[in-house]
Amino acid sequence: MRNHFPKIILWILSALHPPTAAAADPADWSLPHAWTAITLPDCPVCIAHTSGPQARSVVACQRGLVYVLPEDRQSAELAVFLDFRDRLKEEIHFEAGLHALVFHPDFARNGRFYLTYSQSDPRRCVLSEMCVAAGPDLKASPATERILLEVPHMLGDHFCGSLAFGPEGCLYWGIGDGGFRDDPHHTAQHPFLLQGKVLRLDVDHRTGARAYGIPGDNPFVSDQAYRPEIWAVGFRNPWVFSFDQPTGDLWAGDVGQDLYEEINVIRRGANYGWAERDGPSRLQAREKTPQPRGDFVEPIHTYSRMKSEGICVVGGYVYRGAALPSLQGCYLFGDWGYGKVWALRPDAERRHADSVELLFLRDEAAERFNPTAIFPDRAGEPLILSHTGRIHTLVKVVVK
Repeated sequence: MRNHFPKIILWILSALHPPTAAAADPADWSLPHAWTAITLPDCPVCIAHTSGPQARSVVACQRGLVYVLPEDRQSAELAVFLDFRDRLKEEIHFEAGLHALVFHPDFARNGRFYLTYSQSDPRRCVLSEMCVAAGPDLKASPATERILLEVPHMLGDHFCGSLAFGPEGCLYWGIGDGGFRDDPHHTAQHPFLLQGKVLRLDVDHRTGARAYGIPGDNPFVSDQAYRPEIWAVGFRNPWVFSFDQPTGDLWAGDVGQDLYEEINVIRRGANYGWAERDGPSRLQAREKTPQPRGDFVEPIHTYSRMKSEGICVVGGYVYRGAALPSLQGCYLFGDWGYGKVWALRPDAERRHADSVELLFLRDEAAERFNPTAIFPDRAGEPLILSHTGRIHTLVKVVVK
């Protein structure tokens, strides 16, 4: 939703927060279909890869179907890995449904994977564990579902959009604030609520009566004011996060409200400001109240909603592949509403963006393109999911 500020306010905000340098011509890049013959019947939300000598890739769709992608990218054959549609009681609209799936790092031995989805009666976010069925085919066994954690969701939006295993083997779960403007229940800053947070869980052990363990080095383990699951606070709607293996950094997109979309590098115990701040600025609804004490971590990058630069950030990953050497070490991300894809090159400390290059801008006269997530394939090359059901990749245009 847009706000109409006086022009002088817009000018001041632009001066205080100038955009990082944008370079290159989007015509230098294209987004061909990664699987030329496959159009998924539903909106894809994530890609996940199994480990081991028989590694495969799956794509999860919002309404509860998960498919094994064919190794031959010219093939149209899709095998069903998981049909979860009968478990999703929530009416599937906008952000509801299946949000993320990730395989255990030791999947080749234990056959376990994890998924998060929204549910109703009562409305909540669910994190669960499942196993694959015995046999030669890669197929899930829904009967093995073990629910690890359920988080109440009062307002029906900004659900549970991210899962990732860290390099140390813990599972990280990103949860939105619950929706509606201005976080009316102040969930994202509340130390004892799990909404608007990134959680860090040990899924290989249990602590007390919990179905999971609390890592002993979580930042708030010794602070009784906080839930011990919490790793970082102050998020509105973290949408797709990923670890950069060489640095161990956790990157995330966080969907903004009025002023900015933002990219964050998520650090232990940090507070990212929502809903006291919207990007690097004070949230309008809080302007007449004192800002709470404490340090807020600034986004590594923001882009403006007011200047029509975008309206809904889509997180991605730090590129470590081989086919696109000019993007080595860049964070790839997009915007769902405007059909854009960027490459952000961070500084050495990953605190600021040295440059942000627009790689792709949707041609309104061409194929519809609304990115929902960006993941690496098993070789580290980009797979860009679109709301249309297509999976794209990114290639450099060679001028002959």
